[in-house]
Amino acid sequence: MPTSNEKYTALLNDLRELEVYLHGRGDKTGELAQRFADNAKKDASNREFDLNQSRMLDYQKHVWHEIGNLVEKLVKQYE
Repeated sequence: MPTSNEKYTALLNDLRELEVYLHGRGDKTGELAQRFADNAKKDASNREFDLNQSRMLDYQKHVWHEIGNLVEKLVKQYE
């Protein structure tokens, strides 16, 4: 059975992995938002849809990164 210290270390490692995942999701979402914004400039027929998607995804990008930053703060607090 793992000791308390081993459990604590495993939890910190899991939180680090979660932080990387969340920032990765934020980056991917940001890239997708940019693709929609670029497409809105090229294709007038779907401009409104593309702009709305871009705005929504940009907001999500910030949310992913904000949560990742909070997890990072927790890891640093307990290291």
